[in-house]
Amino acid sequence: MTDSAPTPSALLAGLPARQGFGDATLIRLAPGSIDLGGGNPATELLPLDIYRDAFRAVTESASFGPLLKYTPAPGLPQLRAAIAAREGVSADRILVTNGGAHGLALAVLSTLDPGDLIVVDDPVYPLFLRVLDLIGVEVAPVAVGPDGIDVDELERRLRAGLRPKALFTVPTFQNPSGVTLSAEKEAALVGLAETYGFTIIADDPYRAIAFPGVTVPDRRAFRESDRVIAVNTFSKTLGPGLRLGWIVAAAALSEPVTRLRNRLDGQTSGILQAVVERMLGDERLDASITAASTGYARKAQVLIAALRTEFGDAVEVAEPQGGFFAWARVRGDLDFAQLFEAAQDRGVTYQRGEWFAAAGEGFRGFARLSFSEVSEQDLSEGVSRLARAWRELAGRG
Repeated sequence: MTDSAPTPSALLAGLPARQGFGDATLIRLAPGSIDLGGGNPATELLPLDIYRDAFRAVTESASFGPLLKYTPAPGLPQLRAAIAAREGVSADRILVTNGGAHGLALAVLSTLDPGDLIVVDDPVYPLFLRVLDLIGVEVAPVAVGPDGIDVDELERRLRAGLRPKALFTVPTFQNPSGVTLSAEKEAALVGLAETYGFTIIADDPYRAIAFPGVTVPDRRAFRESDRVIAVNTFSKTLGPGLRLGWIVAAAALSEPVTRLRNRLDGQTSGILQAVVERMLGDERLDASITAASTGYARKAQVLIAALRTEFGDAVEVAEPQGGFFAWARVRGDLDFAQLFEAAQDRGVTYQRGEWFAAAGEGFRGFARLSFSEVSEQDLSEGVSRLARAWRELAGRG
């Protein structure tokens, strides 16, 4: 008998440890600390009453028993139909997933082979890069501008010989920058994908969180192209604890992606699918999401006002139009690693800009500040604590 652990697979042994974003060892949340780094929705803005009514109706219905059995791998037909109606596509293009991360993993495993090249947003959602660790690919960053990933830069590089197998972008209220890919750039991006033969993986979890007066592109070009795999989740509107999302893919991909899914987790909870299907049919839901978006807009205004009051001309930040985050840059030649630690010493934490660089050490001086879950009072206090750390480090105190 031996005490040694099993020998890990090459995949398991080769997975790098988390560094930067998502590395809990870097975050110090002492009692009383204010966390401006998270991506949770505010519990008080979630549709809790609609949840309770839906759970009660599902568990008391005659169809509850069968929901405890295995369910179809693509998802319950009634939920796929409900999602398809909202997406404006046929139900055979919908695959229900266990959240957005699961959808991204399916998209990556369905699209890429070891050694392939993928273009990604820069700054990028860092956890997507960790999904790529499952395959082992090369990453080509393309800058994100005021209206999304820089399609003009991408076109220049494609003409110069860049040949990606896929492209990843967060098109609406991009994480972390908050910008939105315009309809014109979306159509141009699809045109490039069809000309050069790459697949677009469009991760769109914040699309429903548009602030009052903000119009979001309907993503028609994405919807109508077989070159696009659209990934989405209910995590931002119904809560990440639900672990329910979906992908929209070309109808021809549905069966092979289902085969892949059958070799991984097999299915999503039938009970949760039935609950969400009932919630989607509840006439109160859209109004609830709109009210939540209004609440997030107020929080964003509080955060932006506090940043401008405390930092003045030393901060560069655009007003968010939706989503959960502000992307702020503090000007000056500072040790921003030291600022991060000094801020935590004063009881506030956030996500450092360098952690969102797709390659290298870009975005020095940037910070992703989350306003979604934190109270308005704590948003102001959190920025005040950050500013005190900055003033002391910059010799402005």
